[in-house]
Amino acid sequence: MRYFQYFIITLIVFFFIITGCRKERFTEDMGDKLEFSIDTLRFDTVFSERGSATRTIKVFNRHNRSIRIGEITLEGNSSYRINVDGTPTAMIQDVEIAPEDSLYIFAEVEIDPMNTENPFIILDSIRFETNGNTQYVFLEAFGQDANYVGESYRLGVLSCDGGTAVWDDVKPYVVLGFLFVDNCNIIINPGVDIHFQGGISRDTIDGDILNLPNGTMYISETSSLQANGQLGNPIRFLTDRIEPEFEDVPGQWGTIWLAPGSLNNFMNYTEIRNSTIGVRVDSAAELNIHNSTIYETASSALLGVHADITGSNCLIFDISINNVQLEFGGNYHFTHCTFANETNNRYLSHSDPVLRMSNFFIPGRDAEGNAIIWENELNATFENCIFYGTRPDEILLIDPEEVTAGFNYNFNHCLIKKDTLNTDLPYFNNPVFIESTNDFSFLDSREFDYRLDSIINPAVGAGTTMLAFPSPVDLDGVPRGGMPDIGAYEFQE
Repeated sequence: MRYFQYFIITLIVFFFIITGCRKERFTEDMGDKLEFSIDTLRFDTVFSERGSATRTIKVFNRHNRSIRIGEITLEGNSSYRINVDGTPTAMIQDVEIAPEDSLYIFAEVEIDPMNTENPFIILDSIRFETNGNTQYVFLEAFGQDANYVGESYRLGVLSCDGGTAVWDDVKPYVVLGFLFVDNCNIIINPGVDIHFQGGISRDTIDGDILNLPNGTMYISETSSLQANGQLGNPIRFLTDRIEPEFEDVPGQWGTIWLAPGSLNNFMNYTEIRNSTIGVRVDSAAELNIHNSTIYETASSALLGVHADITGSNCLIFDISINNVQLEFGGNYHFTHCTFANETNNRYLSHSDPVLRMSNFFIPGRDAEGNAIIWENELNATFENCIFYGTRPDEILLIDPEEVTAGFNYNFNHCLIKKDTLNTDLPYFNNPVFIESTNDFSFLDSREFDYRLDSIINPAVGAGTTMLAFPSPVDLDGVPRGGMPDIGAYEFQE
């Protein structure tokens, strides 16, 4: 009997030793994470017909004990399928990897690229739950047959060695990542749509990590952009999210960025929406923009920094910051433009005026903490333009006493919403001042209709024909006859 008791005790001790060793065989340390062969799995083939492709992810256990993955889950897009070490599944639990070993996951996507209801980029992710950690591998594939330019979430370069790249395809263009246009003149033909991927681009140059605004077209000093839209057949720059719920959301992509010294940039009958900044024009760069519309931006619509900008028949509305922001001086001339900020867009707030101008820039502070001030002369002329919104004043002029650079502006036959704006200056030539929202209205701004509402509107017949850059027709192509109306549109009975 005694030997039998010893035998039972020995079995129990042996059992606890075995189970204890087995438990200790798996790491439970939260610091012990998985490693992956890639953080984003990209299916970069552009399909010309219904197609599928398979890619491989390798999951590594770099530790000296086994690791148990509590759960591997495909987050949910029906276009994707995964296979974990030979097991087709959307979710699998308790997957073990031995020390210094790995497992394979095969991911497959099937897409009908001719289905225009697909997003341009179809995203999903595989989630890994291990020792209280959540890790992801992201999946990305092209959902439509389109022209994809650049590299997703990376810095991409488009160059044509001083030549010309013509974008004229009936298929849309999709700009991926941060697109650096170098030594190349881009010509965009009427009716072309350019969609931008949102997010942040992360890349490295000479070992330095760069965080760049994704969905940005950067036109370098040696490049130019010619957007040659036509009446009834405009060019559109907008988000790549074409689902209805994203239609009016600002800030989904970066900007069209004209670098310092970029010349011969032109936009005609061009629509820009959903961006962070509509167009940024940097020092000594130039832009001619006509018959164009910018709206629903998360920051300023048209930003000039010591730039040269000429515009006519432009409509800029539903903007989060300034419709037009002119900083650090520069040369500007706008004719028959409507700058308006009154909206029911739930994503937008209007704490800033439609126009802001300054003749200085503060790049930082010196060793004593004093502001470093750079200054440049400002020359700005607005003729037959509307400045209107929900603020008491819709024009902000910043000309500090310590700045000696010229601050020259002229509002010639403009309709201006104002309350405390100092108008006892010679720079307001035959203005129409509006102090109450009851004094002026558009036809239906809630439906994006910024035509004048009636024959008794104070902007009707209040313009001048004595213009440096006359516009014979309005934004709709209606001829301007006799005494023109103020703004981008002529009143129509």
